[in-house]
Amino acid sequence: MVEQYDITLNTGFRGAKNRPKRRNKESDNAWYYLGLAGQIGYIVAIPIAGGAILGSLVDHRFGIYPKGSLIGIVTGFVISTAGFVHVIREIIQKRK
Repeated sequence: MVEQYDITLNTGFRGAKNRPKRRNKESDNAWYYLGLAGQIGYIVAIPIAGGAILGSLVDHRFGIYPKGSLIGIVTGFVISTAGFVHVIREIIQKRK
């Protein structure tokens, strides 16, 4: 790793200090958006899959096949939609 230094010479040698590293804005944005994509993926997938699994368990437990699965999937879809809208609103407000 190469470190860069700024040297100040006025009336004598004042010393050397570390130069702050410059951040690459483009790579920071790339990681930010990759993180958002992953977050949105989990927000959409987990509630729908969880609703389907819980609905299937309810179906087998009470013998009401396909009602429990359908209710679980629809509930998961509603939760996913609400979470997706929440994340998108945060993104829009952050850009303002």
